[in-house]
Amino acid sequence: MRLYDLPITVIRYINIKIIVKRALSILLAINLIVVLVSYGSGNSSIELTVDKAEISVKVGEEAQVKIKTGNGNYSIQSADETKVTATVKETTIIIKGVNVGETVVTVTDGQNKSTVIKVIVTFTNVSLADSYPNDIGIENDANVLYVEKFNNGMTNILSRYDDKLNPEGMSIDEVDVPTGSKESYSLKMTSISGGVNNGGHLFKKFSPGFNNIIYVRYYVKYPTSSNGYFHHESVWFGGHNPSTSYTFPRAGTCGLGDSRLIISYEPVWRNSQAPEGMDTYLYWGGMRSFNEGENCYGNTTINEGRAGYNSPASEEAPVVTFDEWMCIEIMIKLNDPVTAHNGELKVWQDGVPVGHWGPGFPNGYWLRDKWYNNPAGTPFEGFQWRTDVDLNINWLWFEFFHDDPNAPSSYIKFANLVVAKEYIGPINNPTDATK
Repeated sequence: MRLYDLPITVIRYINIKIIVKRALSILLAINLIVVLVSYGSGNSSIELTVDKAEISVKVGEEAQVKIKTGNGNYSIQSADETKVTATVKETTIIIKGVNVGETVVTVTDGQNKSTVIKVIVTFTNVSLADSYPNDIGIENDANVLYVEKFNNGMTNILSRYDDKLNPEGMSIDEVDVPTGSKESYSLKMTSISGGVNNGGHLFKKFSPGFNNIIYVRYYVKYPTSSNGYFHHESVWFGGHNPSTSYTFPRAGTCGLGDSRLIISYEPVWRNSQAPEGMDTYLYWGGMRSFNEGENCYGNTTINEGRAGYNSPASEEAPVVTFDEWMCIEIMIKLNDPVTAHNGELKVWQDGVPVGHWGPGFPNGYWLRDKWYNNPAGTPFEGFQWRTDVDLNINWLWFEFFHDDPNAPSSYIKFANLVVAKEYIGPINNPTDATK
């Protein structure tokens, strides 16, 4: 039978079927071409997955997370760099604990696929002091560089220091010592009102000095009588190049990255309401000026007014605990090489971290001579503490500079100082029921 012998309706059906079949073939070919082009141009994407959705890491330690699947070109962002910093190398994510708390890090690939990792940061219980209950024998540890217990008489104590101011205003207290301290006494420095006596100091030179990472832990007691009258009252340490046997801060001078380094943590902020605020007070080559480079005084990095100058004090800001022993510990990591901004600083008050600054953390911003931590800001650049390799940590300074002529007679007490190459921690007191 020939086609023209078929009824017209059948012929139309056959034609429609042929057209549909050809159309489907064309669509299939187009889809195949799109797939092949996409595959050939590298635009295909797969889901981004990691081997751990949640991790726990201790302060100062690192943990790794592996990228299982993804599309390459990975980047990573911590939601709070005051708690966690994160980097990625090829398919390995490195997460470092900064401060106790919880946050998340987000990893993103070249196809904008992303996944979130929850990070819990815990405080390490491992400290040098844990191995020496009541600080007994801590001076014998191989990682300890210097210890001052003020327990062998004033004559011997003074002989250990190169520069002494108003030693006649100093005395030893064998009773008032930090909780848990044994075989140690405290040193009391005094001032007399009206400018008769502005306090005193003990300054010690270390030769050849210390490089790399140094921890300084000490106890201090501030009396209520000093409230509102603080100037410089704490343990200072740092470096002179060339080294000196006397104090040489050169206050007000900017720069000096090849010859001066000063680290301290002390009462800085005078509040309208007690107590006063604690903060860092730092001199180094890269320090900021409050008046466009004409003068430089100690830079602060914690800052009670977290939003800027003259802002209300933050409830989280560390403050002076009057008439009680406070445990202060400071870690400095010197930059190496001296051309790098890879130096770090960390501060603890009573065993609790109050700040950690290094290359890439935390986020924030500089406003004149003050650094303000702010997650929405830019990463901290890291410290270039020195520009000369001969500048290291080579002095220690017990300082009580109480020079306000309107201040009443007052005092300060120091105890249980340890300088070491690793974290020291508060005195381990085995009889403390809270441990």
